[in-house]
Amino acid sequence: GMANRVVSTRRIEVMARRDVSFIYLAGGQRPSYRTLARFRRRNVGEIKRLFHQTVLLCARLGMVGLGHIALDGTKLKAYTSKHGAMSYGRMKQEEERLSQEIDALMEQAEILDREEDEAFGKDNNGYNLPDELKRRQERLEKIRSIREELEQEKREEQHLDEGQPPVIDDKEQRSFADHDARMMLMKRGEFDYGYNGQVCVDEKEGVILAGDLTNEAFDGGHLPGLVDEVRRVREEMEIEDDELTQITADRGYFSVDNIKREGKGIELLIASEREGKEEPQREKVYSLERFDYVKETDSWRCPGGRLLVREQKQEIIGRPLLRRYICPDCEGCPLRKQCLRPGEQNRTLLVKRKQLVRAEMRARLKMPEKQAIYRKRKWVAEQNIGQIKEGIGFRGVTVRGKVYACAQWLLALVVHNLLKAVRFIARLRRQEALPATN
Repeated sequence: GMANRVVSTRRIEVMARRDVSFIYLAGGQRPSYRTLARFRRRNVGEIKRLFHQTVLLCARLGMVGLGHIALDGTKLKAYTSKHGAMSYGRMKQEEERLSQEIDALMEQAEILDREEDEAFGKDNNGYNLPDELKRRQERLEKIRSIREELEQEKREEQHLDEGQPPVIDDKEQRSFADHDARMMLMKRGEFDYGYNGQVCVDEKEGVILAGDLTNEAFDGGHLPGLVDEVRRVREEMEIEDDELTQITADRGYFSVDNIKREGKGIELLIASEREGKEEPQREKVYSLERFDYVKETDSWRCPGGRLLVREQKQEIIGRPLLRRYICPDCEGCPLRKQCLRPGEQNRTLLVKRKQLVRAEMRARLKMPEKQAIYRKRKWVAEQNIGQIKEGIGFRGVTVRGKVYACAQWLLALVVHNLLKAVRFIARLRRQEALPATN
């Protein structure tokens, strides 16, 4: 169904009664949409294994090169509306208001009870809970439940003990329909409830080697798990560590912890800023980001082209984790005013280990051969994400809950890889059918 832009189980139920190909695949059976939905929920764990099998299938066909892999993410619309949500501050207000209304209705019901007992007798007419009171109690329980979930989630994020009040912004929202969905900035510049789908795409044939879906809008936290998935594919394909796999990612993934995930045959190329654009200079003198780190000589090149060499002492008194680099000759430099503070004769850099890691990555991305690889990232990753959204028609999840939404996203990746494999096999057969030419 998904291969033919049919995602809804209700639509698949109709097609299993009308379309010949669907009737054939269903073996003449007519499953209801509820049966199809239960099948999908019951096999959530199997879908992830199925996706990995499609990766290995494509690898056996020779479709996977593992030379360059592009990592990128896309926002997917959740199956809920931002109008069916409530902020944390509003939850507390609504709880208080509903509690007062329930108390008032209960008091009114007791008065009515006494009047009816006097008129008809105590055992002559039972009292039924008014519909208004029932609706308010159900809404109060729903609001209280989602508020407690939000508080527990924030308590875990802030590493607080049970019972300690977490710090929550009053504007923090949660959806009543899908508690796992989060408010995110979507592609067209508007905020809505959604999920963050991630893919690692192999450059050779556009096969997706790893994928994930979470409710975290920030891309950076997804890189470690996806890199581990790529390593798993390398191991199963028996790729040696000396055969390099380069993974490119945009600045949303740039962090020291992510950079440290490379090694064992994987090299990361993560941009620290948008390609072709430098961050605006906010300080009166040049910051560390304006200097280029030269790993081979353990030195820094200033904007004027001069080298800052490392001081021979291994430790700085009181600051053993810092390295000091000094420019031996700043005389005559045309950039002295922008580079030196008042009273300084030579520019000095005090560099932390984390800054050294970031600088090394920035220097790597300035190499022409690395730039050429990084520039491929856009058309490798975004083109295949576009094929999923436009070709398959999968622009948002149609299920609720992070676990089920992730399974549906992986199922879309399964279909993407299988369609790639079908087209690859058809292309090989056409080439074999062509007559040999001199």
